[in-house]
Amino acid sequence: MARDGADPQTRILNAARTEFAAYGLAGARIDRIAKSASASKERLYAYYSDKEQLFLEVLELNLREFASDAVLTDHDMPAFAGALFDHAVQHGDHLRMIDWARLETDGTWLPALEVMLGYRDEQVRRIRLAQAAGRVDAAWDPAQLMTLIFGVATAWMHEPGAVLAYGGTPDPAAIPVRRANVIRAVERLVAPAALAVDATRAAASVSN
Repeated sequence: MARDGADPQTRILNAARTEFAAYGLAGARIDRIAKSASASKERLYAYYSDKEQLFLEVLELNLREFASDAVLTDHDMPAFAGALFDHAVQHGDHLRMIDWARLETDGTWLPALEVMLGYRDEQVRRIRLAQAAGRVDAAWDPAQLMTLIFGVATAWMHEPGAVLAYGGTPDPAAIPVRRANVIRAVERLVAPAALAVDATRAAASVSN
């Protein structure tokens, strides 16, 4: 037992999360994962038949954490976008794992894919409820809106200039400003038509 008290399989998973996020499936090395986990390669293979199985296990674990961390509540789409942004900043490794999975696997991600499809369907259902409550523009197709909001919330994690300038690590001073812009953008995106017109008129009267 390691000094941190974690069992061998947990240590292997934690080490694999770091390794796969950094190097992807092809670049990851089982010997590095085992060494980092203070476990033998034989012990690792007792839990996972090959590197791809371990990769998919990590992917599923990450997605389950994401699905429990960023959920639409109280019909509040801007707050939902803020939660998505926060998760992306705090767990950039999760987004990298999704990118690696898309690039390096054949798309057979079950049960990881089932986790995300279930999460998406639940958020789409909640968007419909927010539309029915008059909090979200009913002209939007809920599934399309879900995709757009995810794109807005994670824009800076994929925008080339930001990624190259900071080596993939967000500039700490910029994070609050970016988060505020995400929320503002989603507020405008989802505002029912009547509210959007009122907001435009109010802004125009202030400027005059």
